[in-house]
Amino acid sequence: MDLKRVGEQELEIRSAAKSDAEAILAHCRKAFGETDFLMTEADEFNLTIEEEEAWIERSIRTGDLILVAEVGNKVVGMLNFRRSKSKKVNHLGYFGITIQEKHCNQGLGSKMMKQFLKWADEEPGLEKICLEVFAYNQRAIHLYRQFGFQEEGCKVKHIKRKDGTYADELLMYKFVK
Repeated sequence: MDLKRVGEQELEIRSAAKSDAEAILAHCRKAFGETDFLMTEADEFNLTIEEEEAWIERSIRTGDLILVAEVGNKVVGMLNFRRSKSKKVNHLGYFGITIQEKHCNQGLGSKMMKQFLKWADEEPGLEKICLEVFAYNQRAIHLYRQFGFQEEGCKVKHIKRKDGTYADELLMYKFVK
C-alpha cells in the first residue's frame, strides 16, 4: 500500500479486492469513454459486478496483480498484470494501465509503475514484463521509456480508429531479473 497526496486529496495505491468490483467497473467505463488510447470502447464494456468480482478473485488466486489508485476513496486509476500461464512463457506477463483523464500528468502513472516494478522484481520466476501501446500514445510511451522499457516490435496498422484511419501498436518489454 502506498499513500501519497495528489493536490489536496490523499492518494492510495493498493492491490484490488473483490469488494472493489463496482468501483473498478465505474472507473473503466469512465476511462474507456474519455480516451482513444485504449483497446476497449466504452460501449463494448459490459461486464457485470459478478463477472468483475470473479476476475479479481481469479487474479488473486493465480498470482496476477491488479493495482487500484484511489483519490478521495474513488478509483481513478488501475494497473493490471497477467502472467502467461504456458510453461514456455511463464517467465513473462503483460500489463496495462488506465488513468482517468482528470488525473493524468500528475505522476499517478509513475507511482503505479514504481509499485508494480517493485512487486515484479520480487515475484518468483518472473523475468520479463511486456506491454502493448498505441504508437500515437506518446504520453504513455514516454512513461514506459522512463522506466527502462524498450521497443520489441510493431504491429503495423493493427488499430482501426473510429475515423477509419489506422495506427500501429508498439510492443515493449523490460527484464526485471
